Amino acid sequence: MPKRVPEDTPIPLPVADLVQRWGKTIRAQRQARKIPMRDFAHRINASLNTLQRIEHGEHSVQAGTYLTAMMTLGIMEQFCPAPDASFMQSSVERVRLPASKDNDDYF
Repeated sequence: MPKRVPEDTPIPLPVADLVQRWGKTIRAQRQARKIPMRDFAHRINASLNTLQRIEHGEHSVQAGTYLTAMMTLGIMEQFCPAPDASFMQSSVERVRLPASKDNDDYF
């Protein structure tokens, strides 16, 4: 089990706001579909306590758990669209240092 991050650990305000919105949205969408908390927690493979923390927008819950909840509700692509392929490409090539000639006998 991963180490739990204390809720009072400081995070940037925009991140805290986003996580709060995710939690409120997950709760609203779950309730709109009339899915009981216990059933939804089971579907996302989380404890009831973790689902309650998600719906309260606690940042100490793993991002993967938030994303799993959104995917289960069918709203993940609306809230977390996949990045454009250009963001995943790097123009920086690996730099190789020239071989050192000093310690030739070292193995």
